This record gives sequence, C-alpha cells and structure tokens, in this order.
Amino acid sequence: MAVSTKKCEVMPKPKILRLYLCTWNVGTTDPPDGLTELLGLGKPYNMLPDIYGIGLQEVSTGDPDAEENKWTKALTRCLGVAGFVRIKIVRMQGLLSLAFVKREHLMSYEHIESERSKAGMGGWWGNKGGVSIRFDVNGVNLIMVNAHLAAHMDNAMERIEDFFTILDTQKFRDKDVDNILDHDYVFWMGDLNFRLDGLTRSQVEKEIAAKNYNALLKKDQLLKCKDKGMIFTDFEEGPITFAPTYKFDPDTDIYDTSEKQRVPAWCDRVLWMVHEDSFQNLDLSVKQLYYKSLPSFTVSDHKPVVTEFQFPVFPHPPNPPVVTFQVPSSCRLKHDMDIRYTYRTNPELSSSSWDWIGLYKTDFSTVNNYLSYKYAVSNVEGRDKPNVVVTWKQKDLPEKAGKYVLCYISKVKDTLMGMSSEFEILP
Repeated sequence: MAVSTKKCEVMPKPKILRLYLCTWNVGTTDPPDGLTELLGLGKPYNMLPDIYGIGLQEVSTGDPDAEENKWTKALTRCLGVAGFVRIKIVRMQGLLSLAFVKREHLMSYEHIESERSKAGMGGWWGNKGGVSIRFDVNGVNLIMVNAHLAAHMDNAMERIEDFFTILDTQKFRDKDVDNILDHDYVFWMGDLNFRLDGLTRSQVEKEIAAKNYNALLKKDQLLKCKDKGMIFTDFEEGPITFAPTYKFDPDTDIYDTSEKQRVPAWCDRVLWMVHEDSFQNLDLSVKQLYYKSLPSFTVSDHKPVVTEFQFPVFPHPPNPPVVTFQVPSSCRLKHDMDIRYTYRTNPELSSSSWDWIGLYKTDFSTVNNYLSYKYAVSNVEGRDKPNVVVTWKQKDLPEKAGKYVLCYISKVKDTLMGMSSEFEILP
C-alpha cells in the first residue's frame, strides 16, 4: 500500500478512471463470434472505460499458451480495434487473465506484474487457485485477482482455504506492496463456486421465476461466510439483482437438466476493497456503476458477469517517462530516418544494450506488434544520456505510408519506458 508522507495544503483535483471487469467460466468452449456485448463496446470511444480486466476460468488446457490461445487472440483483436493495448496476460492451466488500457494513456501505467497461486490438490495443482495482475496508475496501485475456488455444494470450507492460499502465496516486486491486500485498490473476481444452502432445486427455481433474489441470497454461502468474518473481510459487493449464473445446459437458458440436477447458484462474483486513507492528499473511493450478468451468452454452463467501477487517482504520473523521443513529424518512404531519444537515469531499472526500440503502427494492441526494431544504446555509466541517435534504414521502415509511433522497451519484463508522439511516413 502506497502511503504518502508529504503534506499538501491544496488537494489536487483527482483524475477519475473507469474499470470494466468481466468474469466468465467458459467451460472449455471457444470464444463466440461477437464480443461487443461482452466487453460493452457499443458506445463512442470517449464513453468507454479506461481499463479492462478480464478473468476467464476453464479455458481449454488443450489450447496453446497464454499468448496464442483463441480467447487471447479474440479479445486482443476486438479491444485493439477499439483503441486499447494489452499490458499484461497471465495463465495458469484453465485460468486466464488479461489487462487492457486505452492506448493514449499507456505511459500512465508502470510496475506491471502478475502472479499465480495453485490451490488444487493441496497446492500442487493449478486447476484451482488464482492469478493476478497488478500495476501502478498515476501513483496509485491496483490489483485484479481472478480465482477459481473449490467446487461442489459441501466444500465451502475448502473454498475459504483456497482464498487464503491465494492471499498467502502471492508476493510482488514493487517496493510499495508485499501482498494482495496491501494494494490501494483490490478487485477480486472469478468462479468462486459458493452455493445456496438448504434449498431444493424446485424451491430455487420458484424464487428465480418470481425474481425474489433476496430470499435466495439469505442462503448464499459466500454472504453467510462473509458475515461471519470467515472470508473477504473488509471487501464489498454490490447488490445482486440478476439471476443465478450457474449451472445451465450449454447453448440454452435452461438450468441443469442432467442427472445431477444441480441447484442454481451465484458462483460468479466480483468484490472489491479500497484503502481509503492510503494518501494524505487523495481520498480513495470506489463507486460501482452496475453489476450484472449477460444471459444472452449461452456457449458455457455459466453466464458471464460484468461490472464497471470508477475511482480517483492522482491527475498525473508521479515521474516523467524514463525515455523521451524526438521524432520528425513526417518522413518519406524509401529514405533513412534518424530519431533521437534522451534516457533519464532510473534507479529502479538500468538501461541495457538488450533494451530495444520498436516501430509500431499507431493502432498496435501489444508490444509484440512491432514492425521492426533496433537495439538501444546501453547506459552502463549510470548517467543521463541526452540526444542518442538511432538510424532506421530504408529496409527496416514500412513499405506503406501511414502513421506510426516508437516505443522504448526494457529487456526486464518487456517494460515500456517511453513512447514517441505520432509521426507520418509519406509516399
């Protein structure tokens, strides 16, 4: 948790960010053809959230790795077109989490990390557990946890054990935080697998038909355990005004008709916690704008749950970028291009000859989307390096006219340390 020791007579006007979270147990299925509704993209760019956090459970373990599986490609493509860059991805067996931010504010995010916690088979197996993505934005830190806890009606205590396994095993490099709960903002989502106690299938279906959700929520294991202080102490959850999201016959809106006739339940949840007094000159708070399921998605036996939050951060990043570029406003095809950059000494991340500068189209969706690259000049002396010149030869420049940017990437965890202004390559 970042605690400010500086006194400020005038509290700066905060910047209000919006975070969109989506949790979905996809039941080893492929992504549907359309993701616009899932991601809330049917609106103008300036009305879209600043950050997307997507937590999937039961992604097919037969799919390729985190970068190449179908869900990653579909989500990255869809959000990339909408103006977002994927800043982190983490996978542990069927658990997959992705974080995206608006491309125009990419340099506001730093200290991006991920962690994994295995909770299956006493911590030996990753079929259950949690993955997380954390980062700093304008000097305030935030973490998004995606968890898949123990299944079955009678395993509430195992779910609580899984929760504490995740808390106890995740540690971070950032100097301001040691664990999940130290973060200024904590968002926890996933298939938490808590069920409804002491109700028959017919009783639950009758209350669902009447939309009498409050009667059912009195039997919700998660709320009961939380009220007893057994789990999610100091966390909040918004009002649940949607039908139970588990368990459906795939490709239908009909609750489980298999031999097991599972009792419907709110397995898929999002909770949050905020350290309101982390800073003397910024009051932290979280406002939930909505909390709902998306029943139109039927490919899985779970319904996705989405929510959006708004919360304040400082108006600007605490430090300028480590690398600043000087690029021409335009250049010509089939000509060499000289660019200059200044490297400001960074005590946390030293420069290396393995750092690199990537050339990107302005609509790039990950740092892996570079068209070409050059290795940077190392800074072994540990001093600022002004006006370093790098020449892009004609053969390394795009063959088509268009608008482009340069990004300076550290060899350490692909950390973005600088991004140029947009420039145009003319015919």
